[in-house]
Amino acid sequence: MKYLPAFGLGILLAVLSFVSFALVATAGYMYALLGSVDNLSHTSPVYLGLGVHDAGLLILLSGLMLFAYQWLFPRLPFDWFAAVAMQMPLGLLVLWSDGVSFNLTNFYGVARALTLFAATFGVLMIFWLLQRRSRRFSQTG
Repeated sequence: MKYLPAFGLGILLAVLSFVSFALVATAGYMYALLGSVDNLSHTSPVYLGLGVHDAGLLILLSGLMLFAYQWLFPRLPFDWFAAVAMQMPLGLLVLWSDGVSFNLTNFYGVARALTLFAATFGVLMIFWLLQRRSRRFSQTG
């Protein structure tokens, strides 16, 4: 029961990520970028920039949700279980909708794998960095 708010923010993270990707699609700047490339194929390096953009957006939203959880619920535990509960909705939804893609032979496959990795492990990576930072500061002080 004490990890239910983390799971709720994980559901909010999943909704926010899909809404943000829909807003990026309607903004049209990525569509304009992809449309400006002649002979766009799976081997075009433009897909690598698209993958970095999408992964960065997911990492940014993951960090935002982690800080929101820490700010909104300071008395609840901020541990690995909370991070996993927050990561689970987005990770499972992306794995269910997109599937696992590890075709790293072209830039399109690398972009899909990078985005899949960020969506599946983004909250856990940010949480690990926060734990490492707090441990480093506790050792020096």
